[in-house]
Order: sequence, then structure tokens, then C-alpha cells
Amino acid sequence: MNKAPVILIGGIPGVGKTSISGYIAKKMDINIVMSGDYIREIIRSFASEDDILQYSVYDSWKKYGVNSEENLIKGFLDQGKLINRATSSLIERAIKNGEPVIIETLYFIPEQISHLINEIIPLYIHISDFNTHVKRLNERENYTHFNSPGERLSSNLENYRIIMKESMRQSKKFGIKLFDNMNYIDTRESILQYISTIIGE
Repeated sequence: MNKAPVILIGGIPGVGKTSISGYIAKKMDINIVMSGDYIREIIRSFASEDDILQYSVYDSWKKYGVNSEENLIKGFLDQGKLINRATSSLIERAIKNGEPVIIETLYFIPEQISHLINEIIPLYIHISDFNTHVKRLNERENYTHFNSPGERLSSNLENYRIIMKESMRQSKKFGIKLFDNMNYIDTRESILQYISTIIGE
């Protein structure tokens, strides 16, 4: 593996991807950490008023009609097509320049970046227990998202977890490592060890 790894960390809100990305960056001296939320906001500013990106991902089903799992996943995947076009460009530039980068994203859709999967270190973080996930969401403003209370997100957690299942389904299809973050300290150390092993440190 290239000594300038491109690490793609996926997960829905509240699973710890932002804090773990920062921890990995510090431990591995990686100076560039990109957030999929910010990538989305940049792209959204160029989108039309009725574009799918103008919806929050948990209510993207509204673009297609009734509130159903099928429409929610369709909205997630359609938003992802735009987000992952930009993410792919970031990955390709990092590889070309030999720059180590971490990208953390909600839009972890391996099928949309399949041409790059073997060039990067992808991994997906989830929380298996629903109540633990709610608790983490409600606490996250104390650690990483200081002006973003988790109540709005936790009230939509069932929809987020439908999205999570789709990302996990695709991860398993591509043989991507899944990490169940029931214990934050153990998970971040396991992820650090996993990445270090791949790049040969």
C-alpha cells in the first residue's frame, strides 16, 4: 500500500466518524481531513431549488412520493451520485499528488466509487444498538459538533439506520471492513491498527 494512504471512513451521524477521523489523522500525521457534509454544502449551493440535494437525506423520500424504505434509499443513492462524483475527484487528486487524506462521509456507497476501491482504504463505522446510538447523537455536541444538537438527528434515526443498512450491504458486497462502535476507545484503536497494518507500519 502507498505510504500516502487515502482513507475513506463512512457512517451515519452519531457513530463517531468525525472524532475517529481526527484521532487517526493525529496519530498518523495526516494533515488533510475532508468532511462529506462540507462537500455536500458546496455542491448544494450550485443545485436548483428542486434538486434532490435540497432535501435532508433522512427526508429525501419526499422527492419521490410516499415515505417508504424504497424511496428513502433512492433519495440517498441519488444524492450520493452527486456527492461521490466530487469525492472521486478528491480521491483521484490525492492519489495523483501522493497526499495522505482522510475523507469521512455519510454517503458511503461503494458501488458509486467502485473504480477506486482498490486504490484506497475504505471502512465503515456503525453502532449495532439503537439506544446507544441515540445516546451518542444526543451527546455529540459536547465533543465535535458544538452548535449542532443531536435531537433533530436522533428523532430521524430510524431513517438514518435504513441508510446505514444499505451502506453495510454494499460494504459486505465489496469486502469492506465494518466496525461496530459500541466502545469508542476500543473501536478507534482497532481502526488505527487496521489502517497501520494495511499500509505496513
